[in-house]
Amino acid sequence: MDNYLNSASLREQQGIKIVRLAGTHYEMGYQHGYLLAEPISVMLNQTMPAAVAVIAKTLHSSWEDAWQKYLSGAAVAEKFVPDCLLSEMQGIADGATAAGYPTTLEQIRTWNTMYDQWCIYAHPHFWNVDDPETKGQFHEHGPGTRILAGAGCSSFSAWGKQVGGNGSMIFCKNEDNLNLPGQLEHRYMFVCAPKEGIAHLYLAFPGMVGFDGGFNAKGISVMTQYDASIHETMAGYGLGVLTRLALLNGHDLSSALEEFRSNPRRTGIAYHCADAKNKQAAVIECSAKVTTERYPLTNTESLWQANHSICYPGYMGYSGYNYVQDQQLVYELDDVSSVGDYLTSLKAPYNFVVPAPSRFERYDQLLHQHYGKIDLEIAKEIMCDRYDPYTRQERAANSPSYTNNILATISAYYPEEKFSAPDGDFYAGVANLWCLVTKPESGDFLLAIDDFPANEGEFKSFNFFELLEA
Repeated sequence: MDNYLNSASLREQQGIKIVRLAGTHYEMGYQHGYLLAEPISVMLNQTMPAAVAVIAKTLHSSWEDAWQKYLSGAAVAEKFVPDCLLSEMQGIADGATAAGYPTTLEQIRTWNTMYDQWCIYAHPHFWNVDDPETKGQFHEHGPGTRILAGAGCSSFSAWGKQVGGNGSMIFCKNEDNLNLPGQLEHRYMFVCAPKEGIAHLYLAFPGMVGFDGGFNAKGISVMTQYDASIHETMAGYGLGVLTRLALLNGHDLSSALEEFRSNPRRTGIAYHCADAKNKQAAVIECSAKVTTERYPLTNTESLWQANHSICYPGYMGYSGYNYVQDQQLVYELDDVSSVGDYLTSLKAPYNFVVPAPSRFERYDQLLHQHYGKIDLEIAKEIMCDRYDPYTRQERAANSPSYTNNILATISAYYPEEKFSAPDGDFYAGVANLWCLVTKPESGDFLLAIDDFPANEGEFKSFNFFELLEA
């Protein structure tokens, strides 16, 4: 097994933890597990129980009852992992075990369902693992915490006349989520050279085969945004699996989108996909039931996405399936009978379920403001923006928003709450975990991943192709 490690490495560069993996999926998994055995143990024994504690507080349940729901959800999901990534998960378990931290495939599979299960419980009328024919309901007085409503992400892509220089595409994403115990010190960049598939880069936590996306050597970028739907299940591929498949197999926009169209899906997610070489982009909004695609407005060379649906016929040039109708209940929107009514409902200041819709409007403003001038530095400024167009106020640096819909900004930062796990109490809140600002075609990118919010800290400069050869 030692020869599996010859083409792998773990190093820190500019203070950022970088894992290089190469070979078959099993070999890459083994390398991952062996090199990150101790952090994987932290994820399984500290972070995952903390994630369950968040679900427990949300549902007003004991930790033990929430753990049983979590395990039941993972059991439903067990069959829904493609062979290539199942082999990689087995490799992770074997590698960690060989490094002195006994780990099973079941543990790795269960860990890889975490963010999908959070998407389930982040909203009312959720998929009921105990009775899938019905919908789960929050307590009559509401959830015990609404902290998951702030967990979401946002992104934009721009190219051609929208950007400066030669018009090369810029793709940016903010990953906004909780700071569970063990996570902030274990944020990793994975640089992968698979034996079969396209070389790619993604960001994730130890033991995960994928998370929110990244970009590949063909110039394909992928980013996830929570985009809840009434049609959800754990009987499908998870968001980390789907984004990883798109990076592995996406050689143009169509082939990247096909991974989301043709595979079974779990929860409501909007996947922002872009093809830097052909200067094309689309957002595919997905639920367990449907997929529908949104493209840039005519004569517009940019696209952006937050955590509410834009797929309402007649809005932003879109025609097709009305995804908003599947979102009304889960986001507690008052009226979606017209585009205007929908947009008004999004702005309700005391809707504590819909995740920061003001960001979509703010991206529109900033992309117009910087038209023709966007480079990596200006793109970085956009991703760090702290202005809320709804309240017309700027969130002070290092000061959290009031709620998910009052002073919520592109640079996410929300108040922390107290949770109780078997090992004790902890505090956690949503903010920016990492910010990636890229030129996928050249491989140049900026990454902020040290602080929390990460995008209020320092950005480091890298080149993907140089990392791939290092």
